[in-house]
Amino acid sequence: MKSSDGVDEQKVFLTELLAVVERITTSGDLQAVTPLLDMTTEHAQSPLLSSLAEAFARMVVQLEAREFQLECTIEDLVRVKQELEQANYDALTGLANRVIARDRLHQGLLQAQRSEQQLGVLYLDLDKFKWVNDNLGHAAGDELLRQVASRMRNTARQADTVARLGGDEFLCVMPAIADVSAAQDLAGRLVECLSQPFQLEADRVSIGASVGIAMFPDHGDTVDALIACADHALYDAKHGGRNGYRVYSVTRQA
Repeated sequence: MKSSDGVDEQKVFLTELLAVVERITTSGDLQAVTPLLDMTTEHAQSPLLSSLAEAFARMVVQLEAREFQLECTIEDLVRVKQELEQANYDALTGLANRVIARDRLHQGLLQAQRSEQQLGVLYLDLDKFKWVNDNLGHAAGDELLRQVASRMRNTARQADTVARLGGDEFLCVMPAIADVSAAQDLAGRLVECLSQPFQLEADRVSIGASVGIAMFPDHGDTVDALIACADHALYDAKHGGRNGYRVYSVTRQA
């Protein structure tokens, strides 16, 4: 038969243990290992109670270790995500880069083939950009590119991908459109918005843009073919007076 002192000791122990468990479960206090270790000393004369307190202490230590590992894993995932985003987007403008543009175009082609819809590719090049770099400096050129990117994003549809290929060349992928008129409409609006003056820190400048348009399925059914056709159409727009757009002509001599 257990003594009253033994029963009292167990009650005290269980009360203390429940208090510590409550701290862990309600507030996530994993520093509760200290009172658990204190309990092993306080109840050293009772091997069962001392062992139980020690077992709980080991459990808390393991939880702390797993929480630390989880935090490290989350930090690693966030870092990798940031690195991937930096690798996939143009550092200057925040637009998609060439790799993402090609991938979005590829995905758009697959979607268009399944749904029997059309897809537009717009290849855009700025007019007079070299003049800005040569006369106002590269800092002004970079500021201009950032403003151009902002205007293009605001003009394109949410479903469209606007990308910077490099220098002052941009690509816009228009998935799931009914016909070429949708691409012509966007090209016209891009030419219009980019022909408006830009207020740079160095000066107020007016440039312009030329756009070439290629369509799936009329002008090609691969990423490279459509980009090449849009590039050819851009060449025609440049040599046709600039600050305008052209649709690729299948009769064009490359």
